Amino acid sequence: MTKFFPLIVTLASVLLAPPAFSADPVDPVRTVMAVAGWQGEGQPAVDAQDYFDENLLGSIYSASFVEVYRLAQKVDELQDGQGYMTGYDVVIGGQDSCPLKDVRFETRPAIGAVTPVAVYFDASSCFGNPPNLKEPMTIFHVIEQNGRYVIDNFWNHDYGADKLDTSVKAEYAALTHAYLDFLVTGSWPKQ
Repeated sequence: MTKFFPLIVTLASVLLAPPAFSADPVDPVRTVMAVAGWQGEGQPAVDAQDYFDENLLGSIYSASFVEVYRLAQKVDELQDGQGYMTGYDVVIGGQDSCPLKDVRFETRPAIGAVTPVAVYFDASSCFGNPPNLKEPMTIFHVIEQNGRYVIDNFWNHDYGADKLDTSVKAEYAALTHAYLDFLVTGSWPKQ
C-alpha cells in the first residue's frame, strides 16, 4: 500500500485540482479579441461562435454581466428575435470593420477592485479611415471573481471609469428597461 501512496496522492491532486483560470487580467480580453478576429502573438485558441457564446459566458464574463446580457437577449427574442440587440459589433464598435491589425493590450492601474484593460487596434483603415492608435478603441473592466479574472463591463466609445451609462453593459440594461417600460405604459420611451 505504501508504494501506491505517492501515485494515489498524485492522482487525487490532478483529479481534485480546480480548473485553470485566467492568471492575468488581460487573459479574458485576449479571448474576446481573438473572437473579434485578432491574430497575433499570445492569441488564445478559442472555440466560440461569437462574443457571447455559452462557453464564454460561463468562463470569461462576470456573473453580473452575464445576468444583464441574458435579460437583454431574452428581451430581444420577445421583440423581434433577430439577435441584433444593439445593431453593431459591440467589441469593435461599428457595423462593418476591416480585419484587425496593430492590436495592442495595455493593463492600466487598478481602480478599487477593477483593472481596466485598454485595447488599441485598427479596424477601419481599409475604408481609408485610419484610427488614432494613441487612443484605445475598447476598454474593458476586469474583476476577480471566484479566483479568476473576468470581464465585468466594457466601452467601445466615450469611456470614463465613472461613466457607466455609456458602457455596453449599460446599453444591455437600457434595452431591458425600455422594453419593461413599454409593457407597463404601452408606449416606447422617447429618445
